[in-house]
Amino acid sequence: MAYLALYRAWRPRRFNEVVGQEQTVTALHNAVKEKKIAHAYLFAGPRGTGKTSLAKILAKAVNCEDLQEGEPCNSCSNCLDINQGNFMDVIEIDAASNRGIDEIRDLREKVRVLPAQGKYKVYIIDEVHMLTTEAFNALLKTIEEPPASVMFILATTEAQKIPATIRSRCQNYNFRRLTNEEIINRLNVITADNGINLDEEAALLIARRASGSLRDALSVLDQLTSYKGQVINKADVLDILGLVDNLFLARLLDAVIAGDTNNIIKLLGLAINEGKEARQIAEEMSLYLRDIMLYAYGGGVAELLVATNELLPFMDRQKEAMTKDDIINGLQIMLDTGERLRYREGQRFLLELGFLELAQAFTTSTKLPTVPVREEVGRESVQNFKQKSEKDEAKEILWQKILANVKEIKIPTHALLSQGNLLGAKDNVVYIGFKKGFKFHKERMEERANKEIVATVLEEIFNRQVEIEFIFIDDEYYNDIMVKKAIEFFGEEIVEIND
Repeated sequence: MAYLALYRAWRPRRFNEVVGQEQTVTALHNAVKEKKIAHAYLFAGPRGTGKTSLAKILAKAVNCEDLQEGEPCNSCSNCLDINQGNFMDVIEIDAASNRGIDEIRDLREKVRVLPAQGKYKVYIIDEVHMLTTEAFNALLKTIEEPPASVMFILATTEAQKIPATIRSRCQNYNFRRLTNEEIINRLNVITADNGINLDEEAALLIARRASGSLRDALSVLDQLTSYKGQVINKADVLDILGLVDNLFLARLLDAVIAGDTNNIIKLLGLAINEGKEARQIAEEMSLYLRDIMLYAYGGGVAELLVATNELLPFMDRQKEAMTKDDIINGLQIMLDTGERLRYREGQRFLLELGFLELAQAFTTSTKLPTVPVREEVGRESVQNFKQKSEKDEAKEILWQKILANVKEIKIPTHALLSQGNLLGAKDNVVYIGFKKGFKFHKERMEERANKEIVATVLEEIFNRQVEIEFIFIDDEYYNDIMVKKAIEFFGEEIVEIND
């Protein structure tokens, strides 16, 4: 016999085998026992939560030759044929590929034919929201008053797309996402029966990433057994799903809060080079920030999605370094980054920009304690504790205005530009300096698209066209010719070089 995927081999065949959906299962089971079968049902809910499985169980129950307290016997010829997909009177239709009015007209003609094998002819229409408006209209009358021996079960993942005229003609049942505990319990039953050694952390990780879909969880387990055999641990799950370890997330957030650009780029590069998906990294960080927020402000009541006990020391420190507004802002940045990664190319670049923007957002708030940078005595150009002059303050106000206007146009450009400093202007040239550690930012800002955005903002502010020079600041030797020119033009009291 051909190999069956786990989600098919372990598809529930009786009402009492369905995982979760207690209210729906109880209602349908009672309806069968009391012979109060409706002519049309609408099952709506996320993928992998049991809609099609329950539809087939209901189809078996109404056609079973030896019904047992409302449960199909799974041993009579009708039940066996339905389980094997050979029953002529249970017709499964994929509305995604049979969505037109011609297919529905054909269905209306066949509805009139009496059942060939059982008591009821059951039409299971999956992804019914994909039908066209004309097809829905053609289906209306048939669903409202079908022949007594016909039952419709409509299934959809997008209930909001179903016309109200269709919904009003059906009994409506909403399917919920399964809890992690429900998925883990089912995984434990299946692995025990199949001789698979699945450790607790791996099972929890599979359940979390399944997002309430038991079918997704079983598909991952199937893939893992093909990859690793009968012994599966957490590292295997991370590898097969392209996920990053939660300890990696904690260290990455440390670098973000500290504003350590080099370490951020290094960590992201390591993850990408290991085959991790850029979008997945952004989504994982969103979940980790969510966990920190609930850990800090939720009183430990809510369930954590990615954080484990080994991360508590990190989280204790990180929650002290961020306010609630910081975390919410960070969540929004990561969610926006995930959306950009969904539809655009240049995945690594966009991911780096998102985390650099996150670092910039946290820079304005309290940082994690860091080792103070050693200051070398004798550098006349370095004046960390010099009182700002009125000219310095005016320059800082102007710089903040430039940054704000750039951010309104394009956030990624703002994230790059914000790591620089406004040096000043001379002979219609505006000089913006980057320290040598921000080579990545300088090179990206020199790209035409980003440079034009800054030029547009400066033209609006100065009411005239200006040129822009992005230059390196070497605070040790002043060996960049453009810095020398800037110092010559503005003087060291204006060209302020900060560690």
